[in-house]
Amino acid sequence: MSITTPDDRISTYHPVAATTQFAAGFPVFDNADIGVTVDGVERFDFTISATYAAGISTDAKAVFSPGIVGAVVVFGKRAPRRSSRFLNGNSLPIPDQNLALDTVEAEVQESARENRRAHKAPYGEDGGVFTASDVGNAQANAASAAASATLAAKWAENGDLDVTPGKRASEYWARKAQEWAIGGVAGVGSFNSRTGPVTAQSGDYSSDQISRGGGNVENALDAIEADITATKASLLSGVEDLLVSNNSGNPNTHIDIGTGKARVGSAVVANLATLTKRLNATWVAGSGNGGLDTGAVAASGTYFLYALRKDADGTFEAVFSTSPTIAGVNTALLTGYTIVKCIGVVLTNASSIIRPFLMYPRDEYQFVTPIMDASNIATTLTANLLALTVPNGVKTKVKLRFMFRSPATTNSCLVYDPAKGILEAGGADEGGVVGTPQVADGYSVGNAEIWTNTSRQVRHVAGAAGTLWVFNDGFYFPCGRSA
Repeated sequence: MSITTPDDRISTYHPVAATTQFAAGFPVFDNADIGVTVDGVERFDFTISATYAAGISTDAKAVFSPGIVGAVVVFGKRAPRRSSRFLNGNSLPIPDQNLALDTVEAEVQESARENRRAHKAPYGEDGGVFTASDVGNAQANAASAAASATLAAKWAENGDLDVTPGKRASEYWARKAQEWAIGGVAGVGSFNSRTGPVTAQSGDYSSDQISRGGGNVENALDAIEADITATKASLLSGVEDLLVSNNSGNPNTHIDIGTGKARVGSAVVANLATLTKRLNATWVAGSGNGGLDTGAVAASGTYFLYALRKDADGTFEAVFSTSPTIAGVNTALLTGYTIVKCIGVVLTNASSIIRPFLMYPRDEYQFVTPIMDASNIATTLTANLLALTVPNGVKTKVKLRFMFRSPATTNSCLVYDPAKGILEAGGADEGGVVGTPQVADGYSVGNAEIWTNTSRQVRHVAGAAGTLWVFNDGFYFPCGRSA
């Protein structure tokens, strides 16, 4: 038997000369499983070079052009997901079982790595959530706190002050500071060697404290507490609401994005009001304006919708792209914005207009009018691929209905995920999703939810020659919505 050794799924490099390729020193199961940071900042302007055997690559590399220098970290960022499902009663090939277990092991290793890097709190207590600024300024904040404590102790020891026992808490002295800043220090000859009404100066409070909450310590503390509350959920990743729909006034060209929130790690953005973006025009910030990252809208196209966060104020925007990954989005028009997460997808028809659809929670799409993706096509004992009306470049679970006709009195047709390889239809083989009644040239119907490959295809095969109709009701495109 074989085992896997403990692994943080991180490879670090420190090139001093411009270098283009950085190997991932850990197994990779999909190109999207790799992330790269350079000098602590995540980069997306790279491609992946990898060869896969039995679903695993051990030679994956992140490739930059031009080359880069600095502290380079190649890390695993596999989103937990089910990549295989084995059928009851079938044999379970050892390579397939090992691949499924290896992908789970990689996800557990990355989860354990992130847990070790996270802030820890004692059992029974809630952990805090800290921004990058909080962590980076921790030492300076500690020094400032120590100085403030020393100053508070001096105030408490001043005989001219009416100090109630036990009132040496920071809140008490914050209130005192507010009173003194407004009307002078009652009963004290001087404050920080100054007499009379006190106004904030360098050395009294930090510049960050003065700038928050109206310029006094108490309000600054309230503002900081509000910051912590607002960022408690930032370590979670997913999409809340942000449902997508055809715009009622311009359903062929415009898309409405409902209120909600998208987050990946510490990057979070909230949409507070419905935002409308136009697919047939290049991106411009603002509701009702263009939404395409580059080029012109195409016929029978797939357009992925990404949530954007404005760097200056954190407000929500969105952009369409034909790229199924963030790394492939054209950012030439997106200066000042960060791409947070993919939140949806829309399809165009042969006339380059948006197909009417309905979107439901948990990333479910339904076409307003079902699409006939196959009409009276031949299906035989030889398995063949069939292209469907679903997003291109990604695997989706499509909701299909079937009608099958065969001159054989006993027959069935199997439609399935091409990743399963070559299967055979029939009761003594891999079964079927639709079969014929016990009458020659009779019709039968059936339905199933089936995963496609990244080229929008499923595979079909029959136990004997027949003809097949396929009706497409919609699909699931996973973006991480939990409800």
